[in-house]
Amino acid sequence: GIVSDWKSHKSLCKRIAADIAQADSHTLHKQEFDRIRIKYGLTTEENAGKIADLLANKGADEGISAPKFAEMFGMSTAEAVVFLEWIKVGVKFKEETLDVAKKSGFSGTSS
Repeated sequence: GIVSDWKSHKSLCKRIAADIAQADSHTLHKQEFDRIRIKYGLTTEENAGKIADLLANKGADEGISAPKFAEMFGMSTAEAVVFLEWIKVGVKFKEETLDVAKKSGFSGTSS
């Protein structure tokens, strides 16, 4: 009947809206990440290397603390949080993508 259709329609709309909101916050987060990256010169080879080392030395979950990171690069803790969170998102995405690729045999390594 109409009621059940409306209910499923409503839940679908909610899901779509949530996806859009998430995508939107994703875009905002990326913009903020880029702003911080450029503002503090984190794109230089030296700093990129330093950041890579910091992240490599720690487990992805612990990571370097935002206050410590902020102190190292002279930014606010809030900016450090944004920066580190975005990297975490990227790393997680990369791991998932690589994982999927491996499972489907697209690891890129020829044996």
